[in-house]
Amino acid sequence: MKKESIVGFVVAAAFIVSSFVVLEQNIAIRFLIGLAFGFSLVRASIGFAGSVNKLYRAHSSEVAKTIVWIFIVTSFFVALLIHGEESSYNLSIYPINFGLLVGGMLFGFGMAMSSCCATGSLTDLSSGFSRAIVTIFFFGMGVFLGFDIQSNSSFVRDSFFSSATGWTMKGGVFLPDYFRFDGFDGYLGAFIVTLVFGLIAIKVANSFDKNDSCNQQEELTLFEKTFVKPWKIYISVLAISSIFTFLLYYSHKGWGASSALGIWFGKFLMLFGVEAESLSLFTSKDITLFVEPLTMHTTSMQNIGIVLGSVTALLIAGVFKEKFIAGLKITPKGLLTFALGGFLMGIGTRLSNGCNVGALYTPIAEFSLSGWIYLVFVVVGGVLGNMFVQRYISKSCSVV
Repeated sequence: MKKESIVGFVVAAAFIVSSFVVLEQNIAIRFLIGLAFGFSLVRASIGFAGSVNKLYRAHSSEVAKTIVWIFIVTSFFVALLIHGEESSYNLSIYPINFGLLVGGMLFGFGMAMSSCCATGSLTDLSSGFSRAIVTIFFFGMGVFLGFDIQSNSSFVRDSFFSSATGWTMKGGVFLPDYFRFDGFDGYLGAFIVTLVFGLIAIKVANSFDKNDSCNQQEELTLFEKTFVKPWKIYISVLAISSIFTFLLYYSHKGWGASSALGIWFGKFLMLFGVEAESLSLFTSKDITLFVEPLTMHTTSMQNIGIVLGSVTALLIAGVFKEKFIAGLKITPKGLLTFALGGFLMGIGTRLSNGCNVGALYTPIAEFSLSGWIYLVFVVVGGVLGNMFVQRYISKSCSVV
């Protein structure tokens, strides 16, 4: 075992123990959930942006199919959890409107330019620091500037159509509403629809797949299987689905990441004398979000947990130093590309009410039709963004 791996285990233990010493219990648990997400995303070697980028650039569907299976399995767990009690959860049943379509396109285009999304930029701080930090800064700027649009614009708030329960939530379509006759209060029918949509998505992903290389079997130790080599697909699916389900069980709310980045940008402006009252008026957000420390903001601490979870995963694998140093390189063209990508993603999240976890993963897992519609438009935006990058920015786009 490398010295770096030993350091990783020590650091992981320190994060877990100190979180309950330094943080209030609720915040500590959300931090640890983020830690688990960050660790699992790195060990699974998947990212929402990478799923589209690898389909287009490398004609490999493995990441895309893994993510779709995560959607399917998580929806099954969620159905078991919230069956008959959906009114007690703050479900992400989002409106289906013009904002969702445009926001998905912008987000997909931006993530192709930055080769990451909101959570991807957080995990990439440990292995692609310069790209990730530029993306996060301009992502936060886009979110910050879009807060008021999200709060007050009818094309973001009003839905073209809604179901009965969806109308009482955020105005979207809650799939179980259409299958109340199935004997399981609509959840059996909703899960079957989710499964069918998922299998269609997998079929479409397979049509892009031209990767004919054979995976050679290696003799690995238990340590290598668990902490060094990427997890098997079924382990990745079960790990991330289980963490999501626990988050929903504990907080009664799904996974979100992007709003916190806009709050961080507002706090950055406060360093230069901008008052919290002005930020609140400009964004239509509660002033408390800008006044309270990050250690009191659950989503922020969960995001920080994701960052530190990814660091821990790379330390234990013994590759953190190598990857971090390699990730410091950035060119002027790269800086501009990642800045624009981050900004487009940030604005896109406000129009579509979230990023790839907030507007895609969480709504699909919670049986909102909006998630599947967002998927179509974020993929279209991702393909267009990759075409733009390939033609105008780089003749040979590397897959990140």
